[in-house]
Amino acid sequence: MPPTYRAMRRLEGGAGEDRHGWLEAWTEYRPGRGFTFEVIREGGSEYIRNKVLRGMLEGEQGLIANGKRLRASLESKNYFFEDGGMTDGGLQRILLKPAKKSEGLVAGSVLLEPDTGVVTRIQGRLVKSPSFWLRDVDVSWKFAHVGGHVVPVEMTSTGRVRMFGRSSFKMSYEYISIDGRPTGASLAAALRDDR
Repeated sequence: MPPTYRAMRRLEGGAGEDRHGWLEAWTEYRPGRGFTFEVIREGGSEYIRNKVLRGMLEGEQGLIANGKRLRASLESKNYFFEDGGMTDGGLQRILLKPAKKSEGLVAGSVLLEPDTGVVTRIQGRLVKSPSFWLRDVDVSWKFAHVGGHVVPVEMTSTGRVRMFGRSSFKMSYEYISIDGRPTGASLAAALRDDR
């Protein structure tokens, strides 16, 4: 489970110009209360906003309520690991080869800080499509040290939607507090309007 936190998230996505939407929401996780969200601003396609973007937040809410992970854990029951060498930026690359065809597993790589072993990014293609309508889904999660924890700061994906073609999705996080302590992110920054 994640640490207790409060964060502003921006979600955006769609397939084509007339099927694109965005929303901004306060998100919060507290043990005993679970994951909650409150949409404060939104625009674009009503269908994308309600079915896709709110659907992502509602899906996360359901997983956490049922005690399930948001991503498959990086362990031998899920993956075979191979050394992928160093990146130009000095990160250790470990190749991920899924041990089974299961939801949340990616065929790709994880990037680690070599001195600490801390994960900075996971990227690859989902080995199991999340739905009949969505295929060939490439995903990337970025992580950072915030408030003494390693937490996700961005998630992006692209995929092929039947009848609509390529689609894209991006969710970014700005943490205001973790474990009840302010992170130093300003409220003004969290509420910025960059459209």
